Amino acid sequence: MICLALLASFSACAEERSDYLAIVVNSASPLENVTSAELAQIFKSQKTRDSAGARYVVGMRETGCAERAAALKGIYQMSDSEYEKYFLQATFAGTVQAPPKVFAGAGAVKQFVASAPGAISYLRASDADSSVKVLKVDGKAPGDAGYPIKIQ
Repeated sequence: MICLALLASFSACAEERSDYLAIVVNSASPLENVTSAELAQIFKSQKTRDSAGARYVVGMRETGCAERAAALKGIYQMSDSEYEKYFLQATFAGTVQAPPKVFAGAGAVKQFVASAPGAISYLRASDADSSVKVLKVDGKAPGDAGYPIKIQ
């Protein structure tokens, strides 16, 4: 009984540390803070360059993972099918060159972001490390009260 209680409390703690989605960029990026609206523009390829002129390269997680679902809800405000339709139409219309790159796993996301100057993506806050820069969104860091992007 005691072991189950300890296990349950450990699991709850692990969820608390990892239930925020951190927006991450290459460590050389001039970005420190973005508004929710700016973030949506970047991820929808409506805003294509940072203040230093580097072209944004957006990374997404694979279909079916909790991080992708949180990004679709919190950044895009779309379902997976709406996201697919949006990028199909935008690519066909020529307003977007290509949809975001898709990565399987936090390690692949970190490697991509760390190696590409204009890269922007997301990770569970607990997966972020010194290889990437975590942005504030609306002036709040992951875990702060009112941080807008949570993993459900």
